[in-house]
Amino acid sequence: MNNYSFFLFTIFFFLLSCSESSNSNQKNVPTGIEKNKELESKVISIVAYDQTSSYNFEEPILTLALPLSLLEISGLSYVPETDQLLAVNDERGWIFFLNATNGEIEEKKTFSGSGDFEGIEWLGDQISIVKSNGDIYFYKEGKEEPTNKVKTQFKPSNDIEGLAFDVANNRLLLACKGNPNLGKSDKYKKVKNIYSFDLEKNKLEEVPFISVEDEALEDYVKDFAKANDFSKKKKKKLKGRVNDFSPSGIAIHPETKDFYLLSSQGKLLIIYTAAKELKEVVFLDTKIHRQPEGICFAPNGDLFISNEGKGLGAKIMKYD
Repeated sequence: MNNYSFFLFTIFFFLLSCSESSNSNQKNVPTGIEKNKELESKVISIVAYDQTSSYNFEEPILTLALPLSLLEISGLSYVPETDQLLAVNDERGWIFFLNATNGEIEEKKTFSGSGDFEGIEWLGDQISIVKSNGDIYFYKEGKEEPTNKVKTQFKPSNDIEGLAFDVANNRLLLACKGNPNLGKSDKYKKVKNIYSFDLEKNKLEEVPFISVEDEALEDYVKDFAKANDFSKKKKKKLKGRVNDFSPSGIAIHPETKDFYLLSSQGKLLIIYTAAKELKEVVFLDTKIHRQPEGICFAPNGDLFISNEGKGLGAKIMKYD
C-alpha cells in the first residue's frame, strides 16, 4: 500500500470510529421528549407532596408546654387586643388567658362549675364557650357568671367539640363530632356536619353549614395516593385515617377565609375553601400531634393547635 492509500484509509477509519462513538453515547442521553417526561414526573411528585397550605406542618416554629391544670385542654382562641391565647379544658368551667409566647397562665376566670366544655371563642366584647351537649355560654369581663346561656336543639349524642366565630357574618360555627343529625332526624349518614348559630337572631340554623362526606375524603385519598404512586398498604392506611375523621376543632383563616377542620381521631386537618369546597386533607404528624383538640389563628395568619396531654404534658404548637 502506497503512502497516499494508507493516508485515506486512516482518515476513513477515524471518521467511522467517531460516528460509532457518537451513536453509542446518544443511547444514554434522553431525547427532548424523554427529558420532558422525566421532568414532568418529578414535578408531579413534588406538587403531590407539597400540600397547598402555606404551613410547614412537619416543623412547628414554637412548642408551648402547658401546666397541669390544662392537661385536658380542648378549645382554643386568640385575643388580638392583648395577643393572648384563650383556652378551656373539658372538665371545669374555667377560662384561661395564656401567654402566646411561653404558654404561661396569666389569668384564670370561673364561668361555671364542672362540665364537658369543648370550645371557646373570643367575640370581641364577650367570650363564647360551648358544652358538648350544645349549650352555648356567653361571658363578659367583670361578670361572676355567664351573661347568657342558650340551650340549642343539639343533644349529648351530637357531641359538639368545635367552635369558631365567623366575624364577617356574625355567627358561630359548631362542629358535631358525634351524630350529625338534629333532633330525631336520621337524614344525614356517612357525614360529619358543621352547623351555624346566628348571633343576632340567637338561633341555630337547622340546615348544615358544611357537610364533610366520607366519600369525598376517600376520593381525595385515592387521587393523592395515585399521584404519589403509593403502595396499597399505605393507601389503605390513609383511607383508614380519613374514615376516622371526627371534628374536634374549627377555625377560619383570617386572610383566605378557608375553613380549617381539625380531627383528633385520624390526626387530620381538613381544609375547605370560603366557597365550602374541599381543598385539602393534611395528614398531621402523629408524633407531633398526639391528641389535637383546639385550633385558632392570630390576625397575621399564625396557626396554633392545642394537644391534650394523653399521658404526657399538654402542648400548643405554633406554625407561621
